[in-house]
Amino acid sequence: MTSTTPPMDHGTPSPPPLTDEPGLERLFRSYFTPLVEQARGELDTAVQAAPRVVEGAFRHAWEERERIHSPSELETFLHDSVHHGAARELSRRASVHHFQTATPAKKAADAPPNVDEAWEHLSRSLHINDDLAEKNAVVSEHLRHDAAEHVAAMGKRASFKEPIIITVVGAALALGGLWWVKRAGVEGSVISALASSDARTSVAPSGQMAIVNLDDAIKATISPESKLTVPKQYGPTMRAVRTDGLARFEVQPAQEVPFQVRALGTAITVTGTDFTVRTIAADSTVLLYVREGTVTVRSKNDSTRAVSKGGGIAVTSSGAFREPTAGEVEELTTWSDGKLTISARQLRAVLPELKRWYGVDIKVPDLPLLDRTVTVHAPLESPQAAISEVEKSAGLKFGYEGKTMVFRDAAKKK
Repeated sequence: MTSTTPPMDHGTPSPPPLTDEPGLERLFRSYFTPLVEQARGELDTAVQAAPRVVEGAFRHAWEERERIHSPSELETFLHDSVHHGAARELSRRASVHHFQTATPAKKAADAPPNVDEAWEHLSRSLHINDDLAEKNAVVSEHLRHDAAEHVAAMGKRASFKEPIIITVVGAALALGGLWWVKRAGVEGSVISALASSDARTSVAPSGQMAIVNLDDAIKATISPESKLTVPKQYGPTMRAVRTDGLARFEVQPAQEVPFQVRALGTAITVTGTDFTVRTIAADSTVLLYVREGTVTVRSKNDSTRAVSKGGGIAVTSSGAFREPTAGEVEELTTWSDGKLTISARQLRAVLPELKRWYGVDIKVPDLPLLDRTVTVHAPLESPQAAISEVEKSAGLKFGYEGKTMVFRDAAKKK
């Protein structure tokens, strides 16, 4: 499809175009309207998804920013990303609409998208965390400032001594920081840092997973609608994060400082492993499965348990341990391999999962149907397959009431 997007005004070229979040916001606001028009032109009956497609294009550009060296490359990248994003959206909708018996009427044009709301949504979903070099640069800047004041108080010295002074001051600050951590207690410092207003929370939007590289040794993959909170102090002496939802953590072995994941009242400590953790808000349960290595789990009542490769554990709201069921383990492990598993759960709990993983909002007008038990095994790229699994498992029939997607009892005549 040929794009009719109007040309964008770059101003004076100043590559690279994406260097920080304020710059990303300026470019987002500048390019938003023409890119939305391009998306609308390619989305046909799904024009209401245009802002989301544009958000996805900018998220992708930010992830690939090191490969984009000029405004012209950025414009090409954004146009291509919007084009492919629109194609994916149409494909996803087509797979769902395959079930309908009649084509719904074309949706009326939505109100003009609000760039402020779109940017707010994008900024919340960005999984942007400072890399180790940026953290060290900030620390070094503070050390240089403190060293300069120290040197001024001592009087003029030969310039070659300044690095030595900075090193001494840096060591003193490090020792002071370690003393403070020991005094306050590691536990208290971690809890305080994670609860602080300056901690950064990354959120994966519906239908998308996000990858967060915490540092050179740790990668986190968070599932749709899950959150990862990283404290401002995250670094060599504060390696702790909090997760809400479902996430996989890959930690390289031989780490000197243990890495911690906090989930509800549970603390998970590792030095090198690959594990998945899930929090279930309905009953405040934490589920864990270890793919590689060994982890130490401490519950809110200070009970501890070591879990090794191929093992899992569940921590209840009271802090007690139990063995996870086979279905719980399967749900924990298959998503990161591209498959959705829902094991013997009521339909009322399955509907939010369909919306979370596929972005489909399906209603059930006949409320007693919500009690039916559902089991699903479906690829994450196919909402059609997931809906078919629900139909077969629970004796339901997918269809439409007007423009609303619904499940009905398959045994009842329409």
